[in-house]
Amino acid sequence: MISEEKSLTLLIPGLFGFSSDPTKAAGANGPVARALETLLGRAERPQTSVVEYERQVFSLFGVVAPNDADLPVAAVTRALDLGVIDNGWWLRADPVHLRPERDRLILLDTQIVPITLEEANKLTAEIIESYAGHGWLLKSPRPGRWYLKPPRAARILTTPLPRVVGKDIHPYLPQGKDGKAWHTVLNEFQILLHTAKINTEREQRGELPFNSLWFWGGGRLPSISEVEWAELHSEEPISLALARLSETPSSARPIDFTDWQRQARRPGAHLAVLDQARGAVQYGQERDWAEFVERLDRDWVAPAFRALKAREISELTICADTGTFRIGQREIRRWWRRRPPLASYR
Repeated sequence: MISEEKSLTLLIPGLFGFSSDPTKAAGANGPVARALETLLGRAERPQTSVVEYERQVFSLFGVVAPNDADLPVAAVTRALDLGVIDNGWWLRADPVHLRPERDRLILLDTQIVPITLEEANKLTAEIIESYAGHGWLLKSPRPGRWYLKPPRAARILTTPLPRVVGKDIHPYLPQGKDGKAWHTVLNEFQILLHTAKINTEREQRGELPFNSLWFWGGGRLPSISEVEWAELHSEEPISLALARLSETPSSARPIDFTDWQRQARRPGAHLAVLDQARGAVQYGQERDWAEFVERLDRDWVAPAFRALKAREISELTICADTGTFRIGQREIRRWWRRRPPLASYR
């Protein structure tokens, strides 16, 4: 019998890497992850469907939006960043650099082109001056997370910024009834950024300017009922914000499974967000991704495998981009199951 039963869910965006072609990067070219491959092979394999991180983490906190509507990322992370809760309609308006490539504009975010909080505050103050008299608000509580409140809610469907990094922006611009109007708003902000003093100073120092904003995640705060999580272990903003709104205890991301066992004193279901691979995949850093997977295999999955066998935890769940894999006491003993390579899950 398992005393003070605990289960662990690992949310791991970017786990399966780069290619949707299962014939690529397999075998010797991929990371060595025998424990992870064994565990996934013994789990019930879900029906493959790619789910972006934002929808995954919201659904884990009981918030589901239809595919033709934005998840209210802005309102949620604003509650974390500013500590303010209201029913206003907010939109993320994050600073980006658009790099021209022939007839394309490639988006670079603040992880590639850094910005300080002082620069962010000066930029937002300068560019909103032209709009403030018309009921617009623009706040920059974090260097790369800005919040825009227009006079009325926008009827647009947007694309999360992480999905657009390194890509041509044109297929991802706002859609919906107000889509074209918001293309105009974007152009107006780009003109203001072009002449902004901070950008002029950056260019004089040989740094890339922030020549655009990226609009995404519009909406109002969702209603979050009681959730199942005993505790969240994360350093990722959306999950931390949802934990705060749902009054779920949270702590920093553990170093490894053993560190989690020391931290996890509450019985029940625990959620840990291991999002280090996401940036590596976005920015095409294949070596960093492979190193993450091997660390994950050694430091998390292998000891979790042993803990399952020893009944120290009741269940391990891995939420990845292509599905959810649950492994309990029955599944862990399926020794006859073959061990497909990670590339087969893409």
